[in-house]
Amino acid sequence: MVVDLFSKALETPQVLSEPLVKANQLFVKNLEKMLVLQMNSLKSYLDIGLNQLKAAAEITDVNSLQDFCKRQAEIAQTVQQKLLNDAKAMTDMSARFKTEMDHLAKATLEDVLPKAA
Repeated sequence: MVVDLFSKALETPQVLSEPLVKANQLFVKNLEKMLVLQMNSLKSYLDIGLNQLKAAAEITDVNSLQDFCKRQAEIAQTVQQKLLNDAKAMTDMSARFKTEMDHLAKATLEDVLPKAA
């Protein structure tokens, strides 16, 4: 039954409206940017965690333990700053996407409304 619906839909080719195509392209472009940011961020966090594990494995005495513990505050600040930067980058991307979609919607309405009148 579902296959029949798809077959019938494909038998009668329809042209998708230009605004819908543009909106889909804009969505995919934005999604790709967000995924790249998230993948890069994940790699950075994994690298930090792996480096921490390696540093912990190098603790051999009280002095190296004290050094490790002292560096934890620096690492925490680094991670905190990275989290803030990543959140800001994601927020900026979302704002740009919203602005671009708003412009597309406005342009579409300006094109369609005079034709409908």
